[in-house]
This record gives sequence, structure tokens and C-alpha cells, in this order.
Amino acid sequence: MSIASPALSETGYALHTRPFMRLWGARAVYVGHALGLSAHRNAVGVLVIGLEESFGVAYDPLDPASEYRACRTAVIMPNTLHHLRTSKSPIAFIYLDALSTDLRNLLLAWRGRDPRFGYELANEDRIIDLLRAVASDGAAWRDVREPLGRLLDSRPIGSADPRITKALTRLNAEPSASLGLTALATDARLSPSRFQHLFKEATGVLLRRYRTWCRMSAALRHASEGASLTDAAHSAGFSSSAHFSAAFRDMFGLAPSDLKLRSIERVAVD
Repeated sequence: MSIASPALSETGYALHTRPFMRLWGARAVYVGHALGLSAHRNAVGVLVIGLEESFGVAYDPLDPASEYRACRTAVIMPNTLHHLRTSKSPIAFIYLDALSTDLRNLLLAWRGRDPRFGYELANEDRIIDLLRAVASDGAAWRDVREPLGRLLDSRPIGSADPRITKALTRLNAEPSASLGLTALATDARLSPSRFQHLFKEATGVLLRRYRTWCRMSAALRHASEGASLTDAAHSAGFSSSAHFSAAFRDMFGLAPSDLKLRSIERVAVD
């Protein structure tokens, strides 16, 4: 089933709480109103969940006349250009942990597949119920986190090259550090070309894009805790607030000021 490009109908549904964002290990979770994102790519896989109704995923995000697939859950692969069409009803995004089997397990759980995305997860009803509880019933995140984690079935990647796993761990722990390809490859005792190949094989993206993701997560945390965007950007390793804003728009499809971080329930780390 597909839907044409006009926006999906609005439900008038109101959130019980303010929009909610959480940095959950190496994941990030957003629950709130749809953000009107432009076509963009993410450095990690993204699970999209319509909490009250379907949303649309463009079959061709570069074609203004493209049809959109209607679904309640969709998995967008890393570094895949995509565009979502949503109403004003609540939606959730889970940016997946490249250090775990999150994405691999979700790929096995979808019922339908397009070259750009998968849709209709086998356990989508349970995922929707858990995240809807956060959005509409005021359920505490701590009560939702564990059962949601079980549904994602995230466990450390056992088959990944331990040298790449070490690099991923270091990038997440030291987002502001100048960890370039040569330094990480040397630490892994690999040539830069071999390291880059193994890194992309494990994450789906090149090193530079994944490093930007780690810095973006750190900057979001700093900004939500009261830092100015300039200070947050510098603390996370961006050269300037303009560099941060450009990277943010490229990563999420909107400007950081559009997110209104201080109107969101405090971004915290679990």
C-alpha cells in the first residue's frame, strides 16, 4: 500500500508531556511532535514509530512527485537519504546503537522491504505501546527503557572486528578528541584503507560521518543542560557554532534552533 504526497490527516492528539529526548547509551531517543524534517541522511540506523497513526516514507526523496509508503514503523539504514511525511500527531525516533546488534535484529524483524527502508516490524504493536505511554500517559522513562531494550534485543556485537569495536567505543567516549583515520588505524594496527573498509562494514558509514554523530550527541547534551549553542558546539569538538549548525541540518534535516532544546524535557544520559 502507498499513499500520495499530500500530508496525512491530523488527529488533534495532544502530548501529555513536553517532547522528550534521551541519550540512551550510544543511542538517542526522541518522542514528541513530528519536526517537519527535510530530506536528509543519518550517520546511524533510525527506527521511526508513528504513535497514533501512520506516517509516510518517500520511495524517492529527490522526486517531489514521489509516492510515500504508509507505515507505523520503519527502519532507515545508515547514510540513506530519506524523507518522511507526517501529521502533527506524535512520533518517535530511535537512533540506533552502532555498538550493538540493534540494527541487525530489526532487519530480521520487518515484514516489508524497500531498497531505502524496511517497514512493519513484527513487534511494532509492543514498541508503539511502550513509547505511547511516555508520550501520552506520563510513564517514566526508567519504566520503559528495560522492556524497550529487550524488544530491540541489543547485545554487544560478537562477530564485529574487536579493533573496530574499540574504535567505536573510543569515539563515543571522546567525542571532542581529534581522532582521525590515521590515528585510529594506527591504534588498530591496520592500514587506513583497511580500517576504513572494516569501519564502514560494521557501521554502514564512513568514519568522518560517525564521528560527527558522536559529537552531535555530546553537543545536544551540553545545550540541553544550559550551554549556549556556541559553547556546546566547541565542547563537543566542532570548530564553530556555524559548523555545528550546518552539520546538524545535514544530519537531522532542520536547524538546531528549530528543535528548541530548552523546551524539551531535559536530555540526559542513561
